[in-house]
Amino acid sequence: MIKGILTLIAVVALTTVSFSQEHNWAFGFYGDINVKKAREKTFGVQAKYDLDSRSALQAQVHAGDTVVVTGADYLFSLLNKRKSNWNVFLGVGASGEFVRYTKGEERDYEQVNNDAFVMNGQVGVSYYFSPVKLSVYAGYKMKYITTDEKFKPNYAMLGVRYHLW
Repeated sequence: MIKGILTLIAVVALTTVSFSQEHNWAFGFYGDINVKKAREKTFGVQAKYDLDSRSALQAQVHAGDTVVVTGADYLFSLLNKRKSNWNVFLGVGASGEFVRYTKGEERDYEQVNNDAFVMNGQVGVSYYFSPVKLSVYAGYKMKYITTDEKFKPNYAMLGVRYHLW
């Protein structure tokens, strides 16, 4: 009986490791940093679902000193994720930025209500470490703030995701 259970566990573990690129769900940490204004940075959590071997949806929630951001993106991978651990991706998305405080000249922070709807485009590179089911990525993001009609092109994004199932 014990031998049968151990054999079953070994088969399931081997199948999971052998087809690690087949995991559609991934969860991890996300960072968004303005490379021209380092104080504009946010960090948070992210979930990603692979629709097929080249396209995915992702959602994230991240926050900084004065802002909370929620967003979703569509990603297209140039390489087939089932054939390569390296990938280059392009993405488009939308987010809501909820600004609650701004830095005043003579006071620390002043409470404001300055919510914004943001459209973004991104390009990046990722690598999947199959033995540990972990992927890391870095990319460049451009933001268009629709409420102010302002273009902000200088964001770096960094992340790490663990692929669960």
